Amino acid sequence: MKLIHAAACAVFALAACGQAQAPTEEAPAVAEDLLSQVNRMPAEQQPVFAYQQLAAYQQAHADSQPPCTAVRATEARGVVPENVDPASPYAAHVGSSVYSVQCGALISATAYDPREHWLVVFAPGAAEVTVVNCADAQGRDACPRQFPTVAASPATTPAP
Repeated sequence: MKLIHAAACAVFALAACGQAQAPTEEAPAVAEDLLSQVNRMPAEQQPVFAYQQLAAYQQAHADSQPPCTAVRATEARGVVPENVDPASPYAAHVGSSVYSVQCGALISATAYDPREHWLVVFAPGAAEVTVVNCADAQGRDACPRQFPTVAASPATTPAP
């Protein structure tokens, strides 16, 4: 009987141990950046997510015209390399993952409109995407499919 009584006291003492301490607060979960989210997705889902981000961006920014009412094509462009041409629309996004969204009429005989071509940029650490319209001042598409790059300058050696 004493053994059962001692075991019961030990169980109650152990149960009470955790209650004597003040509750500890867990650190809030760190919000995951959008680049990490898109990178975890299957490859076929990533352009869809990029379009969804474009649609959300356009709803929040009425000045981003024309709105994308129909999607004609989406494409992953990849990560912008360090040697990207500084004159290209990609230059400000080195190290970011870029997706192309071509909006417009869903008629195959209709030419793509550069004003309806958007880049959706997922930058490392960013909580929001950056959206770039591809139409240049002359109405041409300024966002080539391949990243325009410049040759790395050769290392200079001092003259003897």
